This record gives sequence, C-alpha cells and structure tokens, in this order.
Amino acid sequence: MSTTVTEKNFASRNRKKQSEFRKQQLIEATIECIDKLGLSQTTLAKIAERAGLSQGNVVFHFQSKDALLEQTLHHLNDEYQANWQQAVAAAGDNPYQQLRAMARSAFAPHICNRKKISVWFAFWGESRSRPKYMKICGSSDQAFSEKLLTLCEAIENRHGASLGAGTAALSIEGMIDGQWQNFLLGNSGFKRDRAIQAAFELIDCAYPAAAGAGSQKL
Repeated sequence: MSTTVTEKNFASRNRKKQSEFRKQQLIEATIECIDKLGLSQTTLAKIAERAGLSQGNVVFHFQSKDALLEQTLHHLNDEYQANWQQAVAAAGDNPYQQLRAMARSAFAPHICNRKKISVWFAFWGESRSRPKYMKICGSSDQAFSEKLLTLCEAIENRHGASLGAGTAALSIEGMIDGQWQNFLLGNSGFKRDRAIQAAFELIDCAYPAAAGAGSQKL
C-alpha cells in the first residue's frame, strides 16, 4: 500500500513521489494566492512564499508562472469533472436520479466553496484574452452541459416533460451558475442545502411525472 507523502516522510520518498507532492503543494499555494490577490498580483515569489518553498523550487517544477497557472486550472477542471462524473455513476441507471445527483454534486463542499469559486471566476475573467484558459474552461463547461442535456432528453423520453430538454438543461445549469455567483458575491446567508433544494425543485417542475414515479430521491 502506498504511503501518503508528507513533509515528515518527504526525504524517504522516490523522486517521482517527491515531485508530485511539490507540484500539488505549489498548485494549492497558487489557488490561495489567486483567491487572496487575484491573477495579476499572483507572482512566483508570492506563490513560493505561500508554499514555504524557494522560488527556485517553483521554477524547477513549472518553469514559468504561465505554466503553473495553466496547470492550476487543469487541476480545478479535473477535480470538477471527476466530482460530477462520480456522482452520476453512483446514482444508478435512472436518469432522473442521475440528474439530481449531478445537480447536487455542483454544491459539494470541496468544489463549491468561496475560495474555489473565486479562483474559477478569476480564470473565467481572463479566458477571453487567454485562449488556453478559454479552451480548458470551455471543455469543462461543454462536458457538463452535454451530460445535462443527455439526461434531460432521457427523462423526457421516459416520462414526458413540462419543459423541452434543451430549455430544462439550460435552466438547471443557469441556476447552478447563479447560485455559485451568489455564494461568491452575495451576503453570508448562502445555504448549501437550500441551493440544492432549489435545483431539485426546478428539476421536479420540469419532470413532474418522473418526480412522482416513485423513484427514490437523493
């Protein structure tokens, strides 16, 4: 069984494990810096300081600030996609349950928290002038949107719907995006459970027959 790398056992790990540990450490420090300082004020020196490492360590592992920022965005993207994909896979074969699981996953605490949302918005804000950011953010959004639409179409085919699949998918995604924005920009009254319940209510309004079909709700 592989032992988790920590600062205490770092010296005894092989070079690959050491490199992976340092890279993750620097990515997490980058997330912290972007949240606190914004993208433009995040420098290699400040990232190194936040991580408790030398600036030479940052350059050794990532070569440049741009490369580190790009890998940080990839990390967030991979984390986000794995989260909703795992939620859908765990929900069984019923598309109604899968859709609810997918909506709920968007508010998972390790995904939907003020720091992570702040960093996502920072990257989104720069994506128009940085094609690499646009490509990464776009692929994440597209995969999520396509899965939402596929599930909405499957529920409509099975149970009928009060909203067309395209409208329903756009509405659900728009509600999730709006709740994220409220979490970041609104007052401290954001309630995770209420956000999830609002998404569920929208789904049930779009698919009343599926909601009343006796499917176990998540």
